[in-house]
Amino acid sequence: MQSAEALWEMPDTTHTRQHKNPSWLAVRLWRVIPIRSQIAPAGFVIQQPGGGLQIRREQKWNLLMLLLAGAALLIAPFLGYRTAYGSPVLDSPPLSQSGVGGGRIAFSAYRHHNWDIYTVNPDGSDLRRVTHDPAPDRSPAWSPDGTGIAFASRRDHNWDIYVVDASGDEPRRLTTHPDYDGAPSFSPDGGRIAFESYRGGDLDIWVMDADGGYPQNLTSGVTEGDFGPAWSPDGRFIAFTSWRYGDKDVFLLELGSGQVTRLTGSPAIEENPVWTPDGQKMAFIYQEDGARDVYIMDVAYPPAQGGRTRRLTWFTRDDAPAWSPDGQRLAFIAHRFDGEAILSVEPDAIGELPLALTGLETLVGNLAWNGVAGAWGEVPAEDDAGQPLYVEVVTPQEGRDPPYDFKRLPNAFLESREVSGGVTKLSDRVDDSFNALQARVREETGYDFLGTVSEAFRHIGFVNKASAYGSWHKAGRAFDMLFEFHNAAGESLLEVVREDMSGETYWRLYLRCARQDGSQGEPIKVNPWDLSYQARSVENPQEGGKLKPIPNGYYVDLTALAQEYGWDRISAHDEADFDWTWHFKALEYWHYEKRDSRGWYEAMLEVYPRRKVEELFTWERFMEAEEEPYTVLVKGVPLSPAERRWLRVRP
Repeated sequence: MQSAEALWEMPDTTHTRQHKNPSWLAVRLWRVIPIRSQIAPAGFVIQQPGGGLQIRREQKWNLLMLLLAGAALLIAPFLGYRTAYGSPVLDSPPLSQSGVGGGRIAFSAYRHHNWDIYTVNPDGSDLRRVTHDPAPDRSPAWSPDGTGIAFASRRDHNWDIYVVDASGDEPRRLTTHPDYDGAPSFSPDGGRIAFESYRGGDLDIWVMDADGGYPQNLTSGVTEGDFGPAWSPDGRFIAFTSWRYGDKDVFLLELGSGQVTRLTGSPAIEENPVWTPDGQKMAFIYQEDGARDVYIMDVAYPPAQGGRTRRLTWFTRDDAPAWSPDGQRLAFIAHRFDGEAILSVEPDAIGELPLALTGLETLVGNLAWNGVAGAWGEVPAEDDAGQPLYVEVVTPQEGRDPPYDFKRLPNAFLESREVSGGVTKLSDRVDDSFNALQARVREETGYDFLGTVSEAFRHIGFVNKASAYGSWHKAGRAFDMLFEFHNAAGESLLEVVREDMSGETYWRLYLRCARQDGSQGEPIKVNPWDLSYQARSVENPQEGGKLKPIPNGYYVDLTALAQEYGWDRISAHDEADFDWTWHFKALEYWHYEKRDSRGWYEAMLEVYPRRKVEELFTWERFMEAEEEPYTVLVKGVPLSPAERRWLRVRP
């Protein structure tokens, strides 16, 4: 596993869009932390006046304030990360199992080409795999006695709730309705399970007996979505999230009377409540101005009644809070552009280092922490690669320059034949993954969405003001999806969701399914971003759009599917002369790349003769194309002797 230092020191900019305004500051002396873009300077300019390299900011005052205020307030609490599977980043006393909360933490991860439920000790040790089905499993919830885990799975082609216990027997299916059921939560006595369901035509909070009997809709009187139930420790209440008043807020349902109380009421997104073990407070997600963090509130005096909240995490995109059994620690999922990690902190500690429980990987859904659960399940085999989703058939030419060819995409065509000469082709190293992804999207959504693309090849000499000279399209490792997609009735089926992390703006794409009977996709619980002219130019030009209401219906997460096949999104451009908030082509929500840990120059040499690459892609050519010097460096372009000073630049 990766050390926590490796996880959080400095994002590898070769895996994102060329960051011309990075808002992550990495200084090895500090062991670095991600810093909110509102605080961090927009970027650094590296100069070498007379010799030694130095860092200059166009606004030196901002840098001074960052060094003083940022270091004191932000860096001090997180001056590194302890990890149970590697050396500590900074010297700190080791934590015993009791010191990190005890019990087990359950979560859902994409490993071995499949989504399964795993558990781990709160110190990051003894990882166990609980489920093994080819269908996706997620949203784990411990039974109070720690002998069972309820979870959601799509094992019969629609989402239902299952429960697995420590005996190792096959999971038992608790729900059989064709519509979506998910997000289970046990009552404190273990006798009932609350869950979210789409049975009524919208998301509602339901309860049933622990064996699946007597399901009952608790929020049938509201047509807006209610989701994410969390049973109170005393069993009297269920907290949940709803957008019944427009934006998402946290609500409280008293089971005895049926009364619903609104706990939060700001214009920000407030969701995913989790009770402290004593039932007095509640952690929840607060999202505003591009930051998504965990906050805490007093249930008896909530924000909607004037109560105060307190921020518990500072990583700009945090999710899935879970309290330790003694209420002294908080686990959560921290998101980066290249993956997620489970961290835990002691909210009331000063200067404590967050503990990394996992390395960077792909996680989804909630965390569940139980104080009495044992370590059951199996230890994952290190050599278990799982069943691959596809096989990349390559035909390298021994001794040939280049060693690989471009391959035509047999079932994908261009929206406009004026683009790239009407040709769709990719490198022989990645074309099979695209073909497999295209088939998967067709199966999951009922539409051949990738049968038509905006671009899937770019001529080696192409250059213009709105695209990089060193484009991954030229290497045959990028494609552009359609900007929009409609059904036969002219209805828009594509939703674009804004996600801010690591100081950059990314986009997640959802496609509405052809079948709306629960056999394809699932309801979405996030607000899409309104990219209409009215939103971008009239109502909210400063933000380049605004949040839209959450649509009803079943959708498939295209971004998540693409990631399973190795195709990654990139961030939107935010340069002064090319910013996504006002320039449509700077949005880049349609663009996906498959780099396979290769540098751009290396990828070009796979499909073009070395002589041609060396002729067209010199340092001087990149400077003529007005590329930023450091972006040329991370592409792996050979440097002239005069420019080798860039090799001395260190974060």
